[in-house]
Amino acid sequence: MSNLSQLIKNEFIKLHHYKSTWAMYIIIAVLLVGGAIITNFVANQSMIIDATFQSELVQAYQSVGVEIPAYDMWAFVADNISLISFITIFIIVAAAKIISNEYKWGTIKLLLIRPAGRGTVLTSKYITVLLFAVVLILYTIILSMIIGLIFFGVDAWNPIIVDNMGSGYTEVSIITSIGKNILFSLVPLIIVATLSFMIAILFKGSAMAIAASIVIFIAAPIITMLVSRYEIAKYLLTAHLDLQSIFAGAPLIEGTTIGFSIAVLIVYYIIFMIVGWLTFKKRDVAGN
Repeated sequence: MSNLSQLIKNEFIKLHHYKSTWAMYIIIAVLLVGGAIITNFVANQSMIIDATFQSELVQAYQSVGVEIPAYDMWAFVADNISLISFITIFIIVAAAKIISNEYKWGTIKLLLIRPAGRGTVLTSKYITVLLFAVVLILYTIILSMIIGLIFFGVDAWNPIIVDNMGSGYTEVSIITSIGKNILFSLVPLIIVATLSFMIAILFKGSAMAIAASIVIFIAAPIITMLVSRYEIAKYLLTAHLDLQSIFAGAPLIEGTTIGFSIAVLIVYYIIFMIVGWLTFKKRDVAGN
């Protein structure tokens, strides 16, 4: 365990030696500040509320007797949970490069002659990628709260809103709603990051891993719609990445349930992990 923790620490430090890693933090900060400036000084507040609270949601608020909240820090944080999509792309890149760079720089042989076994080395890299994802998400949330507080203030520290919780619109705290959205964004992040990780192991390069994973993630709705008339469509990975829509009762493939989607994603996850681990453990690195 001490070997694993030390390897994770080393990988995390190594990851933050790259300029591209710090560029990710800067891009998120610029997007958040830019969004706050546009929202506060350019966009009309009533326009934002009208765009956010469309007719169906307005009716839901009226039916449960909850007043539509003002745009404050919490609303800004909730809006910026969508940045996890950008973070997913960043993590795809990190997952591919954390493997491919070892082959590119010829350090893979040095890494594997250490006392730690191949499985431990690969596990440390995989955990580092997931930890980096958590760090970026926490960074986004905390920075959103700080910027939102500065620009918009806060009406209440845990206001009650109306949100679709699967069985229809109901009253929930905004923290619960934000937590749900983060969870449903985190699951596809882990899946496509694992896919990128596996492809990088198979081909010892980052280009194919990054390209394939990003295409699957971004073009998932299009890919699914193209094959939706076939029975196999409901078993495709792309049909189950948008868990938010499935949970809300609007899946890409009619009849898909959240339980079925999670089961399919688990199967894909296990396949990606097994293929990646077996390939890495059996690969001859003498010629690299």
